[in-house]
Amino acid sequence: MGRIQLGWIDYSSEHRHKVMAVLHALTAPGAVDELGIGQIRDGFANLLFPGTSTIQTRAKYFFIVPYLLMELEQQRHLTPKAFLQKLNDLELDLIEPLKKSGEKGVIGEAAGRGLKRKPSSIYWSGLRTLGIFRYPHFSLEEYVRAVCAVNRELANQREMGRRKDEDQAQDDPDAYQSPVPGGFWRCPPPPENWRDQITIQLSAEEAAYLKERLLKSPLTRDSLFAYLVNKDLETIQAIEHIEALGQVFDLPDSIRSVYDMAMRFSDFIYGATLRYNVILSDGENKRALDGWEAWRQSAFATGSFAEYNPNEAIDYLRVNNYRLRRFLRQWHEAYLSGDINAVDELIVQREIEIKSRQRAKLRNPSMYVYREGDGMRGSKLDYRFSNAKVILIDIFNGLEKGHAETVQ
Repeated sequence: MGRIQLGWIDYSSEHRHKVMAVLHALTAPGAVDELGIGQIRDGFANLLFPGTSTIQTRAKYFFIVPYLLMELEQQRHLTPKAFLQKLNDLELDLIEPLKKSGEKGVIGEAAGRGLKRKPSSIYWSGLRTLGIFRYPHFSLEEYVRAVCAVNRELANQREMGRRKDEDQAQDDPDAYQSPVPGGFWRCPPPPENWRDQITIQLSAEEAAYLKERLLKSPLTRDSLFAYLVNKDLETIQAIEHIEALGQVFDLPDSIRSVYDMAMRFSDFIYGATLRYNVILSDGENKRALDGWEAWRQSAFATGSFAEYNPNEAIDYLRVNNYRLRRFLRQWHEAYLSGDINAVDELIVQREIEIKSRQRAKLRNPSMYVYREGDGMRGSKLDYRFSNAKVILIDIFNGLEKGHAETVQ
């Protein structure tokens, strides 16, 4: 079979970023979506862990990106194209210094200067969600154009002598000065010589600030993410899957209701995911077979499944997807019927509906040959808890560092 090629019309850098975001998301851990339920998965993830994504790696980038951008704001004569090129170069320049620590999570560790998707693109949405960037509806490209436009106007005013007195009044011409009143950033300016001592770990000040943003930003303060940042490192480290959170913590009612709904949907759809893997391997994937049998014997499948409303999650999240709604109803009905052939045929048809008959693996066995030891296509939903956990651990470690320094 020939290699599938992807392409797009090159309208702008913003369009390129959007396409790259989709491609990266498809290859991110936990992003496999063979049954087309990604809208529900991502909807709950955005409620439980807002500001996160499956391709974020470490909390430090919530500061590295603003630090670089604040520095570039000071280069008053850049065009938007030159601004973005300099940002690209600076992000690539930081890969090697960050790798020296030997810690995991350095973006570009393997790709080096061939890195396609940069931290500024990966973290931009999170910076807006946390309120670190003040304008939640600006894309990165719109921000850059705004900076360059304001700087150009300020340059024109200086040439006309209108800002001479203001320029002379600046105590430190090298200090960070935003080109707009109030600034673009709700973030401390970069420390002096920060790149010379850069590490992937948060400083105590950065950890405290990121915790503050989680607790204060209107888009995060009422989330499970913000709730967990007030807990402790050892407890969070010990939790391997989001399901355990509801057992370990007495969640507030507002968080508990969304969390429980997300867990119900995860239980509901996991059986279909397991059955997909059984069909895909022609019954040879022992992990999938064992998982399917365990799921069928679970409390949910033997009890709650019959009473479960397959429209619960899609209605709550206001997902407007008729085909997804129909599949959820049909999966509910097929499993309750006890007809395993009907279950399998439904899953085969669902993949065709999503991918087309030519690209559906279940309909074209030659596209995938199971080999002993192969993993699963898809897993139980964790709603980006694993990504949020990395951010939380970075914050806890930074705060602990500050505590240790205070004690000394």
